[in-house]
Amino acid sequence: MVSLGTLPHTALGRSEPTHYHVFYSAILQLRYGHLSKMTFVMLWVMGGPVSLARHGALMMFLPVLGVLGFISIFPIYVLRKARLHTDTRTQPSVALEIYRRLFSKSYVRVSIIYLFSSYIITQIYCSEFSDLTMFLPKRDFELSKVNEKRIYINMLSVYVALIYATIHCLQDKDRLSLPSVKTDPMLRVKQILYPEFRKSLALSFVLSIIFIPAYLPFRGYVWRSSLYFARFLATLHKSTATGSFPFSPLHSFLLSFTLLFMWNMANEMCTIYLTLGALHRGKGISEKSSDPNGTLLTGLRRGSKKQFTRRTAFQELRFIAYNDGRRRDSIYKDVEKPSTWQQINTECLHVLQDLRNGFVINSDLPGKSNSQSRSAAPVPIQHISLTSPTPPPIRMRRENIFLRAAPLNESPTSKLERRLFEGLQDPLAVQSSSAIAWFQGLQKWLKQGKEELWTHIIAFLCTPYGAPFRYTIQRKVSKLVSNRELVSDAINSLSDLVVNSIIEDTFGTVQRDIPRILSEFDQTITLLESFVEKPPLHWSDVRNKKKLVNGRNPIGTSDAIELDEVDILVDDLTEAFDRIVHTFDKYLLGMALNPDVYKRCGVSLRHVR
Repeated sequence: MVSLGTLPHTALGRSEPTHYHVFYSAILQLRYGHLSKMTFVMLWVMGGPVSLARHGALMMFLPVLGVLGFISIFPIYVLRKARLHTDTRTQPSVALEIYRRLFSKSYVRVSIIYLFSSYIITQIYCSEFSDLTMFLPKRDFELSKVNEKRIYINMLSVYVALIYATIHCLQDKDRLSLPSVKTDPMLRVKQILYPEFRKSLALSFVLSIIFIPAYLPFRGYVWRSSLYFARFLATLHKSTATGSFPFSPLHSFLLSFTLLFMWNMANEMCTIYLTLGALHRGKGISEKSSDPNGTLLTGLRRGSKKQFTRRTAFQELRFIAYNDGRRRDSIYKDVEKPSTWQQINTECLHVLQDLRNGFVINSDLPGKSNSQSRSAAPVPIQHISLTSPTPPPIRMRRENIFLRAAPLNESPTSKLERRLFEGLQDPLAVQSSSAIAWFQGLQKWLKQGKEELWTHIIAFLCTPYGAPFRYTIQRKVSKLVSNRELVSDAINSLSDLVVNSIIEDTFGTVQRDIPRILSEFDQTITLLESFVEKPPLHWSDVRNKKKLVNGRNPIGTSDAIELDEVDILVDDLTEAFDRIVHTFDKYLLGMALNPDVYKRCGVSLRHVR
């Protein structure tokens, strides 16, 4: 093994490589093209039977309905691309999450997109049926009459669009999670076809039934408004009376199903093509660069505003660390300072440090903070002059020095009582005594009311109706570990590179960093285990508080509080730590590890052997 100190270094620095996002953006555009092509074909096939039945065989082969349908779906793809993210945006409680997602500008934008899409699809649908025209058929001498069934269908489309926009925001369809296994997109589309068909079928049936009573209170207002605007298009009768209820179960169901199925398939297909991952035609995205490792590093760097790009870069790093021996060899042999390995190691450890900082700041766990580090710094000695300036004049107190002195550490309540007692004195001490008695009675009444209110609040939170208002520890963990897949990729990539380095790292660039890596793993495991053992529960999390035993989580029992994200990370870290220790067990004594890491190494080796 050659020492890095004996290797020559180049005089010139590294040239700045092409950013990872440049190549990834080009590949995403290509995938968007494939998505658009598949969407157009799907809509053409869906509109084929309608064109055949209404316009003949010739129109079935003309993609008129396919083009119009694609115009209605394409804004959804634009919306998804603009709003995509990889982190979970969980709020402390269900009620707060519903409020912040539905009463926001984001919900308004999503609703506008779906209203536009539903308008186009509804117009296409109504144009194919003679009983859904804007005006009823009439004879030459009759005045035009508005078709209330068409109004009913239009309002149904608005209703379905708003409901689906609500579902879109509540389910956070814009969050993307990259799968660990790459599969053919066509195969994934075929797999979701039947589940989405069944889901759309059931939801369309429910929405069609619910819309009937929902439309009744607004029927008169909608009818009068429609007549007002219809008079600009035709000469109508002066009567504004409504006819029979425009109930059309078949049209309601078919239109609802068409809207929901098209939107569900569009969203699922968009997710499939956007989550194809870091491999393109069997190669990593960075392979297209003249400096693959440099390009990969630009995608890994912390602080990037492109979350999805960074997530994809870490997925490619994990693929390289586990599967691509040629790229691993290029990482080990690139010793030009700063070496590729050093930068990869730094970025992976930054992920763990950010994770720990989030738990320390938001969970009151022991850890180093900025204030502690600043207080530990030495304070410079200041030289004080021996000659002091003229002392300031003595300030004379003008208060009555014979009044009773205020006791130390006096509470606000006692302070107010003392002031009342001193300010309301009279010769017979009748007014002051009654005032103090009244104040004490008011204080006692407020205290009892507060205790009773608190009792009712806790009792309400214990009921199923209070469940949406609980600030649960599970939702807090979901916010702290907002991008668990990225953390797992960083952990496994680092451990795979370290384990493979014992055979493939000729220059020994990795071994010198093993103590720091093991120390970072140990600190993170210790922090997460202490979090699971004593989770910081909110006072409203009454269900989980009942499970605590002497303030601790009964781990290993059926009553234990389940924190899935933390448990998965602890398992990943423990497995990665064990693999490194098992691989380098012969060299651990010479690595100058800290005592905590040596202790965990001993446990790990006993477990392996």
